[in-house]
Amino acid sequence: MKFTIAKELLVEAFSKVEKPVKKTSSNPILHGFYFEITKEKLTVIGSDNDVTLRYEIPVDNDQIIVEETGKTVVPPSIKEMIKKVKTELLFSLEGHNLIITHGKKRKNEFKLITFNADEYPKLPILEEEKPTLQLKGNEFLSFLSKTGYAASTSETRPVLQGICLDVKEDCINLVATDSHRLGQIKLVGKNAANLRLIIPAKVIEENKKAFDLKMDVFIYCLNDRQVVFKNGDLLFYCRLLEGTYPDTSRLIPSEFTAEVKLDRKEFLDSFELVKGVSDQADSNSQGIVKIDIKDSVILSTFQAQTGSGKVEMEYESLEGDNEINIALSAKYMVQALKAMDDDYINFKYQGNMRPLILEPCESQHDEVQLILPVRSQ
Repeated sequence: MKFTIAKELLVEAFSKVEKPVKKTSSNPILHGFYFEITKEKLTVIGSDNDVTLRYEIPVDNDQIIVEETGKTVVPPSIKEMIKKVKTELLFSLEGHNLIITHGKKRKNEFKLITFNADEYPKLPILEEEKPTLQLKGNEFLSFLSKTGYAASTSETRPVLQGICLDVKEDCINLVATDSHRLGQIKLVGKNAANLRLIIPAKVIEENKKAFDLKMDVFIYCLNDRQVVFKNGDLLFYCRLLEGTYPDTSRLIPSEFTAEVKLDRKEFLDSFELVKGVSDQADSNSQGIVKIDIKDSVILSTFQAQTGSGKVEMEYESLEGDNEINIALSAKYMVQALKAMDDDYINFKYQGNMRPLILEPCESQHDEVQLILPVRSQ
């Protein structure tokens, strides 16, 4: 292996694949990055076995000049070292030693001990055929953000730690729930495949910055255990969650006693104000806020030992029951409002102990945020 490369290309490559690489991995070779140079491309891979990110940089004989091809696994220290370099770098592999030289006259030299690349876990072959599903990059991450926040973090029911991606001939439905709240979005359109995947929500959240939102995301289902997301020169291999995702459609009500139109940003700001007091009242964990709607919207919280808070705002319109009283988690409401984009939302009410529904007023897609209420003191 011997090649010269512009520093900026490597910094970008490591930023794309670095997230899964952890020193806690049980397999020592996964503590480093897989590095392979051919006459056509440089491939950099980071993995923890459950998640693998593979990024490819085409060789253009300008920013990458290849003298000898080869492959190795480099230690993670290389990432921070390269960030501090100001010139192009020359890499050469001598046995298990990777020699890195740089500087105006290449007088700066580093020698890193590498691992045998043949011992690095092999990735499944991705056939260059029609993908199972194709989404716009910004839509892909938007849909996951609108649902993934509601996934469970508890080990009690592992299947609820995922986002259920349900693809049918006429629509794509994404949903996540932890049994106390739910996020769902549906995209209507024709699809060639019927499938249901459970994607780990935490994995998507941790690695979403690797995606280029300007480029489409192609989804390949290799089998019932693994899915691959292709985004430009990035391949994201993800292990799926096993199990049967519950039928959440029956949780979403269709009839309501009242519907209130609210300014989402004002409602969010008001909730965040009173949330600070409610969290203090509940040992900084998950404070409860009461919502009372009649002539206006009043958000309030009270705890005899720590104090109280109240915020009042106007609504845009109210239809149906003109007296609404409900109590719920401030954290859940704030997260649901942040997951939405519209300027105005519909607050749909069916009783103080019945699920509360939030829907955008003008979204292009069928979006629902659901929160279960709690008993107020």
